[in-house]
Amino acid sequence: MPENQEERKRRGIWGWPRTKWLLGIPLGGFLALVVGAAAMFGTGAAIEATGTDEFCATACHSHEQFIYPEWKESVHYSNRSGVRAGCADCHIPKEYPDKLIVKTKAGIRDGYHEFVLGSISTRERFEARRAEMAEKVWEEMRANDSRACRTCHKAESFADQSDRAERMHGRMETGDMTCIDCHDGVAHLAPHEAARKYPAAND
Repeated sequence: MPENQEERKRRGIWGWPRTKWLLGIPLGGFLALVVGAAAMFGTGAAIEATGTDEFCATACHSHEQFIYPEWKESVHYSNRSGVRAGCADCHIPKEYPDKLIVKTKAGIRDGYHEFVLGSISTRERFEARRAEMAEKVWEEMRANDSRACRTCHKAESFADQSDRAERMHGRMETGDMTCIDCHDGVAHLAPHEAARKYPAAND
């Protein structure tokens, strides 16, 4: 056997041409880049699509029937400033990875209670859990110092406040209180308001 063939046989996969098998590395890297980019942009598009008011309003029966109508009657939907605060503005953080974590947890929790347990599928069942659900959201807001509220509302820029409101906002700025401690029914009915509005469901 000629020396070059013997050498090639001995080298096996490392044989001539050495670069032939290496061609797969840039090709594989390019394909991984394309797949990764598609996944990233696809995930981003899905996150944005599932953060719209239209999606939030129709994804679940309970949202469409009980939550969405309350928001449309609130000052967060219609007010003299013309600024509307949507579902994601209050409930979904803007920063990653918090945005993904909150959306994932909320989607699983809402889907489980809506479609598996059916525990919020009727007015009566929804009202029975309203206080529990509200308190969970309020606790999250207290934990992050009402971060979502402060995205739009700055205490130092409030105009035409009453003396009492000014004092309370002053306390809030010291860290003693946060927005949700006083403003607990601005986008959805607070439990005591819902009890008055839907007495039959709370019997």
